[in-house]
Amino acid sequence: ASHERRKPCPSRARARGEGEASTMTSALAPAAPVPPAVARFPRREGRRRGTRAPGASSASARVETDADVIANHERILGLRDAPKDTVLMFSYGANINPHTLNRRGIGPTASAVARAPGRRLVFIHRGGYASLEVAVDDDATKNDAGLGERTRGALGTVHRISKTELAAVRRWEIGYEMREIDVVVADPPGYRAAGDEDGDGDEDGDGEDDGVGGGGDDDAREEEQGVAEFDLAPGERRVRATVFLTKRTARLKTPVAPFAEYIAKIVDGAESMRLDEGYVAELRALASKAPASNERGREYFDIAAEWSEDYGFGFGAMFKRK
Repeated sequence: ASHERRKPCPSRARARGEGEASTMTSALAPAAPVPPAVARFPRREGRRRGTRAPGASSASARVETDADVIANHERILGLRDAPKDTVLMFSYGANINPHTLNRRGIGPTASAVARAPGRRLVFIHRGGYASLEVAVDDDATKNDAGLGERTRGALGTVHRISKTELAAVRRWEIGYEMREIDVVVADPPGYRAAGDEDGDGDEDGDGEDDGVGGGGDDDAREEEQGVAEFDLAPGERRVRATVFLTKRTARLKTPVAPFAEYIAKIVDGAESMRLDEGYVAELRALASKAPASNERGREYFDIAAEWSEDYGFGFGAMFKRK
């Protein structure tokens, strides 16, 4: 018994960034390598690449796949094919799957699984749609804390798109406002960026991770909350991304369960991008008890703010169910 090591206090370990690094890594690592068809966008119709599943003796196929994954990752980091008029957008709802954006005329040049540290996925938007809320360490609100506690942040996909495409997305995200936040992406196994000889993610040698990728729209307000150093596992790095968060005038009084048609899109995107299996299981659990869109009650339209800038004074009440 004298040789047994005592387990560290969870709160102290979290403050030092110890004990949960492996959990953070697995939250961003897909269960299997993401095929190039998922990582490379847009795809031209009518043109098929002659591909075959890489086998143990197919070294050329493995090299091709690795090259695609690295190219995708470096586009996310802004190290390759990333003109100044492109930005990173973090999607956590119906737009997790880049193919969904493709169908609406948006063609990401790169997409990668990402984590929003310190934030939870909560269905607090008018109608039962999703938003991100800053996590609150309070036992009284733990039941309504949303998804992302186990993975230390809500999961989703970060897409590199043009500023023109971002403006198009903004037009259909009614009741949302653009913010810039830090999100975390994971390097491919064994990856080292040029100039990052020690593999610590610091390419310019100043001892800091510069948080590449943001610089979106001038109207995007910056969130002051950043990613603490102890929240980064080995092989992870932070990037700056634009995200759509619920406006005060579209925020419900209390969180609700997502409606069936909407949560089905989120589950489909999470499965397609191979998000953390536990996180996907939580989404499926929500889908199993989600009401249909025509079964939503008054609580889905009970907005906390009395005045709605989207519809003008007095018109907000017209959209509330009785």
